[in-house]
Amino acid sequence: MGLGGSSADESGKGLDAWERRWWRKGTSVAGVDEAGRGPLAGPVVAAAFSVLAPEDEEVLDLLSRVNDSKQLTEQQRESLYEELTDAKFQGRTAWCIAECSVKEIDAGNILQASLQAMSRAVHGLTVRPGTVLVDGCNRPPELLGPGEKWTRESQRDLESRKNQTKLAKWFKKPKVEEAEPWRPKEVEAVIEGDGRVPSISAASVLAKVSRDRQMDRLDSLHPLYGFKAHKGYGTEAHLKAIRQHGICSEHRKTFGPIREAIEREKVKLSGEAVSDNKRSLTEDALQGSRKSRCLQHQDQTFAQLMGRLAKL
Repeated sequence: MGLGGSSADESGKGLDAWERRWWRKGTSVAGVDEAGRGPLAGPVVAAAFSVLAPEDEEVLDLLSRVNDSKQLTEQQRESLYEELTDAKFQGRTAWCIAECSVKEIDAGNILQASLQAMSRAVHGLTVRPGTVLVDGCNRPPELLGPGEKWTRESQRDLESRKNQTKLAKWFKKPKVEEAEPWRPKEVEAVIEGDGRVPSISAASVLAKVSRDRQMDRLDSLHPLYGFKAHKGYGTEAHLKAIRQHGICSEHRKTFGPIREAIEREKVKLSGEAVSDNKRSLTEDALQGSRKSRCLQHQDQTFAQLMGRLAKL
């Protein structure tokens, strides 16, 4: 498999050149993207989107209006999401949305979690694509064959493919009948693919809207943090809320600002424990002093009484 990253001009003109290059070879194509790598809270969500009928004018017209989700307004994304998931396209397109939870992110790292979420989305498609186009410069290791590089940078973190399974205790692999796990024939990384490849753009919208809706739901469960407004990103309002209230179960404990918040809380609790201990010792000392004075008073009273008796 080629590692990808070439320009669209190599295979034709227009935004749909990437897909058409594979369609002409008789290979179905799925675009994959993720949302939520940067936030301090919430899951990372991935989506896969595939056009099953490359000459379907209605589908192609829809894709022509899709762009990188970051370039669209919230209203535009919501509208496109409803169109992309419309039941009328069943059998004409295939799509799947998957995620990795905060617990999974903290068990490994955000890159691993993002790639695993992408792999889950691809495995969840009702029609298996021959080619997968992934936004960015990394390819999900679980979609690759043995020995294939998953990143354009290097293979140093792969560690004989152990790196891709660090989240295995949380990751439920799809049930397959084959002895060997299914993999697409080609997996191509497309830099800035969310703005260049329609199927990746569609996946970008699905992932972004799905995650935003999840953060809206989490806002009702954790109303102190304003998730509905910032979607878990490290805005000043979010950081202020963390300083005031500490963290919740949806915060990523391996992310810098959250680690710092945890350390601050530990220091605070440690300080409170020391203060409590000092206060307890002080109270014990005061009680001891009171007891001592009481005994002294009793001794004096007894001595006075004995003196009076002696004079009788």
